Amino acid sequence: MKKALFTTALIGTLGISGIIGYAATNAEQPAANTESAVAISNDTVTLAEAQKIALQEVKGQMIKSEQDDDGFEFDIRDGDYVYEVEVQQRSGDVVKVEKDYEPQGDVTVTEAEAKEIALLKVPNGEIVKLELDHDDGQANYEVEIVKDNYEHEIEINAVTGKIVEYERDTEE
Repeated sequence: MKKALFTTALIGTLGISGIIGYAATNAEQPAANTESAVAISNDTVTLAEAQKIALQEVKGQMIKSEQDDDGFEFDIRDGDYVYEVEVQQRSGDVVKVEKDYEPQGDVTVTEAEAKEIALLKVPNGEIVKLELDHDDGQANYEVEIVKDNYEHEIEINAVTGKIVEYERDTEE
């Protein structure tokens, strides 16, 4: 209960700060200078930059990277805890940090190794999702790759590094 109230208060505070900061930034820009306003609005944070920001916020091993329309979501493992960190794409601000107890088990394959394995299966593809999942006592990386109008879903055993499931569908 305290965690939920704290999280709600934190998100509210960050939201209000963002609105005030946005208003202050726009108030300082002259209306005639629309060219610089466009340049500012098109400047966004890349996935790699967002990962660095998340890892500065929480030290640990990146186990999940996901991008949506307005930002990035990362899961970072530190011992038996997993932190969910959300980074806003437009500003690079950390908008959420949540901590959950999830004992690690026998995971031996790192996120970087899982990426390598997946890209060997689908060379030159773009990884859009990478998540370590603990289902039924089994740890697997779930990887989604987009390439040539196809979405490739690959499940990799996090202990052996073997591909245990592969699916290819047309991209929606």
